[in-house]
Parts: sequence; C-alpha cells; structure tokens
Amino acid sequence: MTPEARVRATRTGRPGAAATGRALVAAAALATAAGPAWADTQSNAPPDPAAEAIAAGDAHYARRAEGARGGVAQPFHAEGAILEYRRALALDPESLDARLRLLRAYFFRGGFCGPMEPYEERRLFDEAKRIADETVKHLEAGLKRGKGRLEAGAARAGGSAAEAYVWAAVSWGQWAVFHKIDAAWTGAPARIRDLAQAVISIDPSTAQGAGYLILGRLHAEAPRIPFVTAWVSRPQGVASLRRGVAVAPENPALRFFLGDALLRLEPSRKDEARALLQGVAALVPRPDYAVEDAHYAEEARDRLASLR
Repeated sequence: MTPEARVRATRTGRPGAAATGRALVAAAALATAAGPAWADTQSNAPPDPAAEAIAAGDAHYARRAEGARGGVAQPFHAEGAILEYRRALALDPESLDARLRLLRAYFFRGGFCGPMEPYEERRLFDEAKRIADETVKHLEAGLKRGKGRLEAGAARAGGSAAEAYVWAAVSWGQWAVFHKIDAAWTGAPARIRDLAQAVISIDPSTAQGAGYLILGRLHAEAPRIPFVTAWVSRPQGVASLRRGVAVAPENPALRFFLGDALLRLEPSRKDEARALLQGVAALVPRPDYAVEDAHYAEEARDRLASLR
C-alpha cells in the first residue's frame, strides 16, 4: 500500500490504517509536538484549505512516535505529515509554515524511521534541498539579505528567519551525507557553515541550539580538503558544541556529539566524555521527543560499549 493509500485508509477507517514501519549529522530533537516556534497561533482569519492541510499534517506529526521501537519510528505518520504539508504548499506556494513543516518532516522521515531504499532516500533528500533553497532565496529576497550574511538590524526579522536557516542547513546536511563525495565539491560544507552561522547570529537558542550543533559537527567531522574545506577547524568544532550545550543543556544530541568529539579529538578529556555519554545513555526520553531522545540514548550506549 502506498503512503497516500495508507493515509486515506486512516481517514476512512479502513483496515491497514495502523502505524507501520540514523539520524543525520546536522541536528536532532528539533521538533515539538505542538508545532514550531514560527506557527501563527494568533490569527483570527477563517480556515482555508492550506491551513487545514497544515493542521492535518500537524496531527500526523504529533503522532510520529506511535509504534516506535526505541529510537526507530514507524514511517506511517511521518509520511502522512509529508503528504499533507506537500498539499498545503501546493495550495499556497508562499506559505512559510508549510515549507518549514515539510522540511522538518523530511528530516524526521530520513533520520528516525529506519533504513530507506536508496532511490527513496535520493528523492527525499533532493526534494528537501530544493525546497530549502527556494525557501531561503525567497526569505532573503524579502529581507534584502544574501548568502547568510546579516545586515544591520536583520536579527529583528524574528524567529522565522532563524528557523528557515536551521531547516535549510539540516536539509543540506542530509543531502550531503547521502551524496558524500559530490557534496564537498559542490560547496555543501560552506553552505551548511554559512546557514548555521546565520542561525547563531539571529538567535543561538533556535531549535535547542541547533546552529551550534550543526556548526560543531561540521568542524569536528568534515574532511579537510585543500582549497575546498581548508577552513575546517577541529578546535572550533569542540568549542561550538560546548556553546550549544551551554545554550540548550536539555538537548541530548549536543551532549552526545560533544562527548563523541572529545573522545576523538581531545582524548585527555576522556573522563568528561564518558560522563556526557553516560548521562545521555541514562536519560528518560521527553514526551515531545520520544523517538529523537531514545535514538541518542541508544547511540550513547553503543559509543560507551565501543570503549570497553
């Protein structure tokens, strides 16, 4: 049964509607069950088809942990959310809400729902990158900004710009992981760097310190290629992850990746790294991030086991 058919089955009550079914370098635990910070909860305008599609997508997304096994979710509700957000975007191509929610759902489907067929991954990540680029281009045209460089006073644009940069960086990151070699030679690392730095410049706390997480992982893990990624700095990677933990200590992904980076890059801090990983391994997943937190708890336990 196709995703579309599964969603239709849910709406009509037909059999087969039950939920069926590693995360990216870029970020984790970025979404909230209640919806993103940029959601418009104040509008008194009457419902419209695009808004109704967004609401239907939100309902699916809020149920994304149903049937999960630890850090691996069943794909049914993530796919349902994607279908509804696509519908909303088709109805209102200018909708920033639809675009950012769609990118968020792509990230969850690609990172937390288990393996995908290679052609499905390619299609998912290619589409996410395309929509991310369109969204950033449109946003920056309206703000008179370019290439992630902020003009004086641009931070007053509010959370929407920061959220757009976060999800664009995440989408570029997933695409780069899938395409690997091609990504480095097409400027993906620099693009991800600029987007993450823009997020930090606007609001470092956006999406639980996601800008620091993305920038930290990039510097800590990206290969240093002459004339391409010679700017990559391992110390800056560790420093960025530390800043992220300070800004968003509740985000286990930041603590996990800081612990992992210390083990690889600063072995003299092995005890600190172990403590960070042990804390993540023992955490009780937050209700709003049940799958995401469980994923990093599992990753931390695996990393600790590798040290024995």
